[in-house]
Amino acid sequence: MSEVLRFKGIVRNGVIVPMEEVALPEGAVVEIVVAEETEWSLLSHQAFAEDWESEEDSVYDNWREHYGVSAG
Repeated sequence: MSEVLRFKGIVRNGVIVPMEEVALPEGAVVEIVVAEETEWSLLSHQAFAEDWESEEDSVYDNWREHYGVSAG
């Protein structure tokens, strides 16, 4: 039986982009299930995406390197 990995993503220019780092090998085949969401919750996703991509928070993009933490 296959392992199930759940994560949230957001659609940008027709491409589903994970909202967190996902450890999958290049070329991995995935099955996507779209959960129904209310209009209200979709508004929060847009606000989150805008905050997520902020220039001032980009300093945390390389947090492992910044704090000397190795992957794994």
